[in-house]
Amino acid sequence: MVPLHRLSSPRRVHPFHAHLGAVGMANLADGVMQTGIGLLALTLTRSPSAMGALSAAVWLPWLLLGLSAGRGVDRWDRRRIMIVALTMRAILLLAVTGLAMAGHLTILILVFLALSYGITEVFVDLAAQAQVPALTGRSSTELQRANARLLSLEQITNGFIGPPLAGLLVGLGAAWVLGLPAVAVLAAVLVLFLGLRRWRAPATRSAPEDDEKNHLNGGLRILWRHPVLRPLIFFGALWNAGSTAMGAVLLLWMVGPGSAGALTPQTWGLVVIALPAGALLGSWLATYLLRRLLEMTVLLSCWAVGAVALVVPLISPSVAGMVAYGLIAGIAGVIGNVVSGSIRPRMIPDAQLGRVGGAARFVGFGIMPVSALTAGQLAAIVGIPAIMIAAAVTAGLATLLAGATVSQKLINAHELT
Repeated sequence: MVPLHRLSSPRRVHPFHAHLGAVGMANLADGVMQTGIGLLALTLTRSPSAMGALSAAVWLPWLLLGLSAGRGVDRWDRRRIMIVALTMRAILLLAVTGLAMAGHLTILILVFLALSYGITEVFVDLAAQAQVPALTGRSSTELQRANARLLSLEQITNGFIGPPLAGLLVGLGAAWVLGLPAVAVLAAVLVLFLGLRRWRAPATRSAPEDDEKNHLNGGLRILWRHPVLRPLIFFGALWNAGSTAMGAVLLLWMVGPGSAGALTPQTWGLVVIALPAGALLGSWLATYLLRRLLEMTVLLSCWAVGAVALVVPLISPSVAGMVAYGLIAGIAGVIGNVVSGSIRPRMIPDAQLGRVGGAARFVGFGIMPVSALTAGQLAAIVGIPAIMIAAAVTAGLATLLAGATVSQKLINAHELT
């Protein structure tokens, strides 16, 4: 393996840099879509149930396909998976752009788009994540550095550029919100096709569990038996449930006439930059903190701070409150992701990373559509503030349970040699 700090080449782009570029373009499309699709929905409905369904559609593919997609990522060429999935995503976006131009866009079409887009995201994200150790090496230092760089780029494209761009594009029309991401996705396909055309992943030897590759629950079985990954994934899923419940009602709480925040779509597109700004700062701080503190100390601190941040928009439904929330959540979230993203590859053989990653997201993301749907239904009954308080309590409980179950000593004892 080539260490990450030696990935420069005077003659041609190193495969990791090509991978980085493709991920960046795909995340630019994600940033526009994640903000734009919600703002487009607000022009069609103010129903908490409909907004909850839209939020659920984004995460439902992880529940439906996380396990089978993870197994496929272990069996098929990961570069090819990304190219095919991104190509299908571009076709989807162009088709819905045509419907928007014809004036036929509805909330049901947006839900379908979110669901279909999410299906492509399952394969792209799993393949992109599983490919990193083959490009950078498997040492904790190199993986942490690679994850920090990927997350940093993700926040710049997905967070800094995407949301304000989406806010501007909404004013121009739905076709612009959908068409520009299609162009970015096609650019990602081109970068992958050209930048990695000469690179091939190193051959891996199947672990004993690989004989069970025809069983879709193989990744779940590995997770369930692992004393480190099992509690981190399952309590992480509980934390995600709280966060998603809050996110499902946040736009209704903050944007539009009659909302608590009364923000315009353009203001919202600018305010949410605080989240990637915090995330970018967090990506810079992650390596510094991990050199001085234990991984679990950092991870649990991030979870706890993030749980507290969930009530900030409730206490202060304003531009200042959203900026504070975004900065805190961004810093805590990305540092926590750097830590958790570097733990799993040190626990699992390369031949099983795809299925274990799929199983982890099946659990961690699979609970999110259920949480979003539930939050949307309950918000219509008990009100949005009650949902936001319950979300923070749930995330706090998950943090306490993870801290009582996993120690740094346990992590060190189960690293692969």
